[in-house]
Amino acid sequence: MEYFRLDHPPDRLILCNRSNCEHIADYLEVNEHGREDFACAAHTRSERHVSVLPKGVPVPIRTGADLLTSPALHRYG
Repeated sequence: MEYFRLDHPPDRLILCNRSNCEHIADYLEVNEHGREDFACAAHTRSERHVSVLPKGVPVPIRTGADLLTSPALHRYG
C-alpha cells in the first residue's frame, strides 16, 4: 500500500469514501492492484502524518472539447 497527501482541486473538496463518513479526505491510498481510495485522518491506514507524505494532485484530461478532472491522480514524490 502507498500513501499520499491529497491536494484538493480548487473548485471542490473530496470526501472520505469509507462507509458513512462525511469528513474531508486528507490521504490518497493506493493498493497493490492500483485501486485508489480517499481517507480522512480517522480512517487512514498510514502510520505517517499526512504532512510528511508526498503529494498526489488531480491531473486534467481532455475529452472532446471539455476539460475534465481525472479520477486517477498523478503522484509527485
